[in-house]
Amino acid sequence: MNSDKVICPCYRVTKGDVVDAVENGASTYKEVKQMTKAGKGCGKCKKDVKKLIRKLTEE
Repeated sequence: MNSDKVICPCYRVTKGDVVDAVENGASTYKEVKQMTKAGKGCGKCKKDVKKLIRKLTEE
């Protein structure tokens, strides 16, 4: 997945935005949501955002 690929269309949050949030200390979906707004709209991206957070925090 490309870092500029939008994973939350409601707020135009990209994979890179989520990566930045995790690199800046976010480790949970709630923290990433607060920092990026990912998932605050319709919620359809929640599963993908959580999956990406898991992947990033396992590395």
